[in-house]
Amino acid sequence: MKNTLSILLLLLSISVSAQPGKGRPKRDGIRDRIKAQRVAFITERLALTSEEAQRFWPVYNEFTEQFESIKKRQRDNRSATNNKLAIMSDKEVEKSLADELVAQQQMVDLQRQYQQELLKVISVKKIAMLYKAEHDFKLELLKKMRDSGQRPPPDDDF
Repeated sequence: MKNTLSILLLLLSISVSAQPGKGRPKRDGIRDRIKAQRVAFITERLALTSEEAQRFWPVYNEFTEQFESIKKRQRDNRSATNNKLAIMSDKEVEKSLADELVAQQQMVDLQRQYQQELLKVISVKKIAMLYKAEHDFKLELLKKMRDSGQRPPPDDDF
C-alpha cells in the first residue's frame, strides 16, 4: 500500500509538471495529463508492487507507442480515403480497404505479442484486470469530458 501511494504521488507530480509550457501546444499538455492519470489509474487498479511497476511500465509503454502508431496510420488512411472517395478508382479503394485489414491484423498480432511479454512481468489475472482497467479508464475519461463539455480525441486516442 505504501509503495502504491508513493507511486501515485510521483505520478501526480508528473501530471502537474506536464502542464503546457512555452511553445508547447495545449493539446499536448492535456494528453500528458491524461497519460499520467491513466498510469495512476492502472497502477492502482492492478495493485502493482514497485518491482512489478518497474518491469510493467516499460513493456506497456512500448506496446502503447507501437499500437498508437498503427492506429495513426489507420486513421490517416481512413481520412485520406474519405476525403478522396468520390474521385478514387475502384483499385485505389480496394487497396485502401486492404490496408485497413492489414492494420487491424497488425494490432491483433501486436496485442498477442505483448500479452506474452506481459506474462513474464505480471500474472494472467492482472493482465485481465489491465484490460478491464483500460476500459474503465476510457469510460471514466469520456464521462468527465462529456460532463465538462470537452470533445474527446479522435478515435479513442488516449
